[in-house]
Amino acid sequence: MFLRRYALRDLQGRLQEFTPEQMWDRVAGFVARAEEGRPTWRARFRELLEGFRFVPGGRILFGAGNPRRVTLFNCYYVPIREDSIAGITRWMVEAARTYASGGGVGTNVDVLRPRGASTASAGLVASGPVSFMEVFSALTGVMGSVEGRRGALMMTLRVDHPDVLEFVSAKSDPQRTRIQHANVSLRVPDEFFAVLDVDGDLRLWFRTPREVVERRVPARRVWEALVEAAWASAEPGLLFWDTVVRESTAQYGGLEVEGVNVCGEVPMEPYGACNLGSVNLGAFVKDPFGPRARMDWSALEEAVQLAVRFLDDVVTVGAPRHPLRAQREASERSRRVGLGVMGLADALAMLGVAYGSEESVRWVEECFRRLRDSAYAASVELAKEKGTFPVFDAVKHERSPFIQRLPAELRRAIRRWGLRNAALLAVAPTGSISLLAGASSGIEPIFGLRYTRLVGGQRLPAQHPLVALYRHHTGRGDPDWPTAHRIDPLRRVRLQAAAQRYVDQSISSTVNLPASAGPEVVETVYRSAWEMGCKGITVFREGSRAAVLETPGTSPVAVCTLCEPGLPPDGTSTP
Repeated sequence: MFLRRYALRDLQGRLQEFTPEQMWDRVAGFVARAEEGRPTWRARFRELLEGFRFVPGGRILFGAGNPRRVTLFNCYYVPIREDSIAGITRWMVEAARTYASGGGVGTNVDVLRPRGASTASAGLVASGPVSFMEVFSALTGVMGSVEGRRGALMMTLRVDHPDVLEFVSAKSDPQRTRIQHANVSLRVPDEFFAVLDVDGDLRLWFRTPREVVERRVPARRVWEALVEAAWASAEPGLLFWDTVVRESTAQYGGLEVEGVNVCGEVPMEPYGACNLGSVNLGAFVKDPFGPRARMDWSALEEAVQLAVRFLDDVVTVGAPRHPLRAQREASERSRRVGLGVMGLADALAMLGVAYGSEESVRWVEECFRRLRDSAYAASVELAKEKGTFPVFDAVKHERSPFIQRLPAELRRAIRRWGLRNAALLAVAPTGSISLLAGASSGIEPIFGLRYTRLVGGQRLPAQHPLVALYRHHTGRGDPDWPTAHRIDPLRRVRLQAAAQRYVDQSISSTVNLPASAGPEVVETVYRSAWEMGCKGITVFREGSRAAVLETPGTSPVAVCTLCEPGLPPDGTSTP
């Protein structure tokens, strides 16, 4: 994993690094260029990276100090500027440039007029957004087919667009098999559930310069089509858009969120960029697997504060490497970062806490409260030292319910000194960087003690690294930890919701379901996620589509590794 995806190569492709230690030296030195006391911060960043205590996003690991012109930001939101051929082709050029620099792209296709709407072109009527989704997917696949380039795409649609039913079935329809290189998610407001509850009709509409396209369909019909498609093909996912907007920390100054990145954990303004990194929670457990097992909270909080500074410095040193000028301007305007976690399931196992249990939910709340408070304290200190993000407005910022839930002392500090970063926290899926670190991914449970991974067409046996550590520490055989296929899906949702209360952006997580689960289970998971306050949710039912992981006795299960560089083009793209 390290040699194939992250080790530095020269312009002729020859390896220049052979160990992660060499990579950490390179990354720490490059990021510390943003600091006046460069040697001091280089040493501190290097210590932070040691042992995978903190793992920057894959683009940072690959790009920092790389002689190639590659971005340090994993994903961008690139809007379709207008409903026209010029708007579509402009998007394709901007997306291609972003892919070529190593970034993934999210976009909203509901900008495009519905199928059958009148046009001024020779075609007389529009072919609709789904037809262009096939084109966008093809572009993404081509750009991602060359080693070293990325092709990762998220396309979303608002639920009241006239082509919503066609969109919902796009990935499960055998006639639409060409949409292979993209995630799709539906943006749903609170009002949709109110209409659904009374079996009402949903108004579908789109306004063009020539006409208003409008019709009504039963909300239940849209909901059932969505559930059926997710059950059959693991997509679309759901984005609870009113919750996203309501909880956003900076709905002003051109930072109003409009779309999301590839895996949905970062809602962003037009041309916004996600700058990711994760603290490895398992690395902060003392005396694991025994009666004295405990979290070193002070060490974790110190690491979080240093990681915020690291990611803020990435905004600075990475500025010249954005593919588009608009992306650089957006990133420097917001100084948005996305600090998250990996190894959460590992930490719970080390502490003897069952993932999904009541105790685990309480622990997650405590952990994420500490992460939130430490990250925000760090951003205040950076604002005092280096200045706030350019459009910071204390009064407008405090209108966010998320900011209002911060401790009073932190709120007072923000009023006085401001914040360096418009947003700070996001939990990415951490696919290949978790494998690199030997940790469980994101906030997901341990997938399996032993499993087979599909890499480049080969099935490779793997064992979760924590198993060997457990056997070493305890002298016992395999542990009996709850793995992905053995956890009640609603417990998964509840744990995600507990974390979401302390995350100012969002969380990427996929709820695994057994092959025997019916559509009603998907319906319950999706509805519960909205009721519990999640910002988004996806499911994966065993056997519903091709996959990259499989455990003994189960069908393969797909995982989202789109937020990491250099993935083999195996066609899997589950958020």
